[in-house]
Amino acid sequence: MTTAPSIAIVGGGLAGLAAAAALAKSGFAADVFEAAPQLGEIGAGVNVSPQAIRVLRAIGLGENVAAAAYVTPGVLTRDMHSGATLAYRDHANVEARFGAPVCSFHRADLLEALARGVDRGRIHLGHRLIAIKEETVGVALRFADGVTHHAGLVLAADGIHSQVRRALYGDDHPSYTGQMVWRALIPGASVPAAALEPGHVQWLGSGRHFFAYYLRSGDVVNLVTQQDTEQWVEEGWSIPGEVEEMRASFPNPEPRLKVLLDAVTRCSKWGLFLRPPTEHWGRGRIQLIGDAAHAMLPNAGQGAAQGFEDAYILARWLAAMPDDPVAAMENFRRVRIPRVHGVQRRSAAIVRAKHDYELQGENTARAKVDAVDAMAWIWGYDAVNDWDKVPAEPAIAQPH
Repeated sequence: MTTAPSIAIVGGGLAGLAAAAALAKSGFAADVFEAAPQLGEIGAGVNVSPQAIRVLRAIGLGENVAAAAYVTPGVLTRDMHSGATLAYRDHANVEARFGAPVCSFHRADLLEALARGVDRGRIHLGHRLIAIKEETVGVALRFADGVTHHAGLVLAADGIHSQVRRALYGDDHPSYTGQMVWRALIPGASVPAAALEPGHVQWLGSGRHFFAYYLRSGDVVNLVTQQDTEQWVEEGWSIPGEVEEMRASFPNPEPRLKVLLDAVTRCSKWGLFLRPPTEHWGRGRIQLIGDAAHAMLPNAGQGAAQGFEDAYILARWLAAMPDDPVAAMENFRRVRIPRVHGVQRRSAAIVRAKHDYELQGENTARAKVDAVDAMAWIWGYDAVNDWDKVPAEPAIAQPH
């Protein structure tokens, strides 16, 4: 009889908790080590696409996730200055076509939904990793509080600045993309319904775009932007920003956008950092997942979703090959790397199309770069039934 290896997950964010829940569903117990003193992340919105919602259902988290989700009927795209309607991505048939809706979450609510699928006694807070050592039959983790933990396998879900990644591959620091993000949360009651119909709107302008959408059944509106800038901006979720600077980043806004900007009282900002797509996802008994393996631009809405796919598919491979977890993780990488690289390329293509947008009469192709049909190969992927297959990736069509 095969004895399941002990598994340690470094990082208690979205990918780490999803991995712990997926492993539990497959019969593996995993210990999660999170550096923060409490489970949670700064409040912000996160979108999860249909194929990832199906994965979370397969893990057994469907009811928890549904209770925390806000499902919008579609995404309306407007010109940032004129307010002209450029496109509407209708979500009416998304669930019928892809098996699940597009869902928006407050990040803290989604984390809590994931945590409910994990034994709380196996979540260890206040454990900041400072050293990792590969041993003959396992891995030793040493934490800043003096604790050393030995595990048969280690999953690194500790983000773009992963300590585990650094230990394996050195200081391959992510580089600044020349783009920065503003983010703010405002009360839903402060926004006239007409300003945000149908509940999820994006505005396009030269070198920038602006999203606004409801969370928590309309109680909160999440604002998140992205713009090209030569000024280097520090990376991080919680860097305080100046409200007036945020407003000045969107000059001459159309009236609905101005209402949202005027409602902001606090904001944060950070730079977007990336590594080029890489096959350095782990070795031996150590596997990187989520942003630790493949940080990507947010423009395809796939940062969290790809971490959830990682979690499910890795658990399936470990369950399928219990006698050889090292080979299981090699197979995981064989299946996952081509798809994730395709998603990374798609994300980069979307932002360039949006930021190169100019209103040219009826030519609004760039506003439709993330239309439902354009996203179908990502949203239509069936990780639940095809977890052991390398999925096809279509060529990326460039808008004219």
